[in-house]
Amino acid sequence: MSEKNTKHFRRMALLTIWATVFLIFVGGLVRSTGSGMGCPDWPKCFGQIVPPTDVKDLPENYKDVYAEMRRQKNQRISNRLEKMGFGEVAEKMRKDPSMYIEEDFNVTKTWIEYLNRLLGVLVGFFIFLTMLFSIPLRKVDWKITALSVAGFILVGLEGWLGSIVVSTNLMPGIISLHMILAMFLLMVLITVYLRTSKMNTKIKIPNSVIYFGVGLVVLVLIQILLGTQVREAIDKVHHELGEQQRDVWLQRVGTPYILHRGFYYVLTIAMLVWFSKLKTFFPQEKKIRWLSFSMLGFLGLEILLGLSMHYFSIPPVAQPLHLLFSTLILSNVYYLLSILLRLNETE
Repeated sequence: MSEKNTKHFRRMALLTIWATVFLIFVGGLVRSTGSGMGCPDWPKCFGQIVPPTDVKDLPENYKDVYAEMRRQKNQRISNRLEKMGFGEVAEKMRKDPSMYIEEDFNVTKTWIEYLNRLLGVLVGFFIFLTMLFSIPLRKVDWKITALSVAGFILVGLEGWLGSIVVSTNLMPGIISLHMILAMFLLMVLITVYLRTSKMNTKIKIPNSVIYFGVGLVVLVLIQILLGTQVREAIDKVHHELGEQQRDVWLQRVGTPYILHRGFYYVLTIAMLVWFSKLKTFFPQEKKIRWLSFSMLGFLGLEILLGLSMHYFSIPPVAQPLHLLFSTLILSNVYYLLSILLRLNETE
């Protein structure tokens, strides 16, 4: 494997990983500020490459114009879904009037969403470059190129889902799928990056350590999915009660929030057990010990942010940070597991 090609690839892959993490954080910022529909169309924003800065730049009937555009697009999407066997979802798209409620133009929300889209395009470009840089490495390790191509396909799918999120006016379920796919994209990028890492020694690692790590990744993904369900429920409550009643939002969410909160006990116990196993098996491995401690540190910060939302009426700043640390937890756990798999002599 060419040292120069590998070096360029690793730099590009690492840049792409951090850019993806930042994009997920910005996506949380979009949600917490209610800017998801700041641009009522996609991929342009109010039909323009650069969005307007004043409502005077829009036609008087702009709400009707973009509602009709969404109606036509949703009709095409629902027809495709029906042919694929998703008749119930297709029917909901046709009949749900909430999908065509247009918000008043808000320059702040418009530009937050617009900058989010620009960052998404940049991440897509980074992933494309990662794929190109992987091609010279295919003869040595074809999986690097194959996974890089898979990442490029995933980011394209993410972009397509993003267009549906806008078209359906933040339809519940689609947002959760959008988030989970982003997490899988991140795991693919981490896997690709680690495949170019040099592992000079192989160690026989007990299966219990590996299996526990796999289970922990699954638990973190479940918790993130539960979190998206809470987020969708909060959006609905927000729409019903308005901004002035933030102190009762979580009470109105009910079961999804109770499950999400309770699952942190499961996650904490599982992480402590894995931490104990890693500490016992790798007493001298500095990198693994550092990753183990950072895993618990991220979890602690995540729980503190959750408590701040519970006791301080969901401060807007806490929401994107909560999402950021859940992303860092997943990245940390998956990265640590991937290192163990690379070290394992039975790999």
